[in-house]
Amino acid sequence: MQLKTSPIQIISQEVVDVSVRTHSATEDQESFGRGKLDVERNLFPFEDNPRRFGVALKIDFGETDISTPPPYSGSISLFGVYLVHEDFPNDPERLIRITGASMLYGVGREMISQITARSPNGILTLPSVSFFEDAPKSKPAKKVAKKKGAKRKK
Repeated sequence: MQLKTSPIQIISQEVVDVSVRTHSATEDQESFGRGKLDVERNLFPFEDNPRRFGVALKIDFGETDISTPPPYSGSISLFGVYLVHEDFPNDPERLIRITGASMLYGVGREMISQITARSPNGILTLPSVSFFEDAPKSKPAKKVAKKKGAKRKK
């Protein structure tokens, strides 16, 4: 298979803040509860270059029910800077909203896995999420009205 170079260049991907709390199972609890996952994504276009974008991602994972906590709760904040190649013909902002955010989420998932790998409840792997969004629908082309010409004389 011939690999193609990605139209996205990673300038930086950084963990800004991370917090992980370990929960203990109670004696009357058969297993840990199911946690919630919230992901917030924000896009920041650079004014000096319309093909350069910053992406801020905040991932919160944690409790939905105090009586049956999940094994871990916490959050991680990340920031990435990406550049879309000038030959990319489509919407560079949409590409970053989808693919840049997906790459940054992978960094967060890996960091949480590394932190919890040596924790008492075992490794936590955040679930896969999709940042996919449908392309904006193109507006139908306007039809040009034909002017009726002067009637021909016979």
